[in-house]
Amino acid sequence: MKKTISIFAALLITAFAFAQKKELKAAEKALKKGNTVEAKTAITSVDGIIANADAKYKAQYYFLKGKTYYELAKKGMDTEKSFKTAGDNFKQLLEFEKEQEKFKYTSEVQPLFQEMIGKMVDNAIVAQKAKDYGKAADILYATYKMDTRNQDYLYYAASNSITGKDFDSALKYYEELKDINYTGVKTQYYAVSLASGKRESFPDKTMRDFSVKGGTHKDATQEKTKSRLPEIIKNISWIYSNHVGDNEKALIAVDEAIAANPDDASLLLAKGKIYYDQGDKVKFKEIMQEIIVKNPNDADSHYNIGVISAESGEIEEARKAYKRVLELDPGYTNAGINLSKTYIDEAADVVEEMNKLGNSASDNKKFDELQAKQTELYKKSLAVLEALSEKVPDNVQILKQLKGLYSFLGEDAKMKAVKAKLAELGQ
Repeated sequence: MKKTISIFAALLITAFAFAQKKELKAAEKALKKGNTVEAKTAITSVDGIIANADAKYKAQYYFLKGKTYYELAKKGMDTEKSFKTAGDNFKQLLEFEKEQEKFKYTSEVQPLFQEMIGKMVDNAIVAQKAKDYGKAADILYATYKMDTRNQDYLYYAASNSITGKDFDSALKYYEELKDINYTGVKTQYYAVSLASGKRESFPDKTMRDFSVKGGTHKDATQEKTKSRLPEIIKNISWIYSNHVGDNEKALIAVDEAIAANPDDASLLLAKGKIYYDQGDKVKFKEIMQEIIVKNPNDADSHYNIGVISAESGEIEEARKAYKRVLELDPGYTNAGINLSKTYIDEAADVVEEMNKLGNSASDNKKFDELQAKQTELYKKSLAVLEALSEKVPDNVQILKQLKGLYSFLGEDAKMKAVKAKLAELGQ
């Protein structure tokens, strides 16, 4: 009985092998003739029995199925799905031949694989330009799954998802990026052109060095690009806070990133933004102060402290913060405008007090004192705006405030000059 079963099994295996060989041969012939539909029919008929096939047939199956679906994709037949099927089979082939240490098809498939990935990226760009962000994201994610070495595909899949307001997919992709500690940091290579005198970028170090040695460029430099991790964490936090409604998870995400990157002040800023969005200004301010401890010259954090202090009625602290910003960056427009506004707002309070006075001698004396204080506050505001206007001479908002202050203070010549400047700017 055992002998009979063993003979039957052998016959069955032989039949399977014959069927596989026949259909694979048919698929191969159909491909050579350019009949991809016929090739698909032949190769699909083997799907259910290939798991038990000999290694040589498995490799041939992956190769032919990958090529068949790649051709289908190029012909526009269920393009995205065909690309994915082709990519999955090419990837399986490369891994299978590496495992078997037999490389019959690898050398042919590798350039095909890279060519296909290039076409998929091109399709994603077309979809993105057409504002079909969901399609672009799907293609880019499929491309990443085929070639996980290039993590930029996953980053751009996430970016397209969030632009298309598919927050569930965006969160999934951003979480994957966080888990693999993706930063997107690259080295950019530069050299100064002798012809133009301008600094130019190069795709890689070899091209840059070649240009310098060739005498067309000089002063070779290189810089690291900015990390994308803070942006990723910020978006994860935003989705948890605003789409999922889970502020706790938003904070957990940013705290994990801070633990892994303790020197990245921008992650602290992302954490502060979560508290600010929640209305916890005290906590936001504490985090800005924490950033300043790490980087005393962080103008943005000083500015944020100024804004929060002003909103909380802590005017002197706000002024101190804004003045520090202007020390660090004299052209920081918002800091200058906000600082000048603290004096204008205080002057408005003085005017309100003046309006409450009567006509008695003591009230008239008090009125004169308050008017002098109002004038002094306007002069302080004016000094801030004049200094700022030197850095940003065409800022219309600043010019309009200067015109009003010059008018009040009776500085007619300066007021006329500002009016002329505004007219020149079409205001």
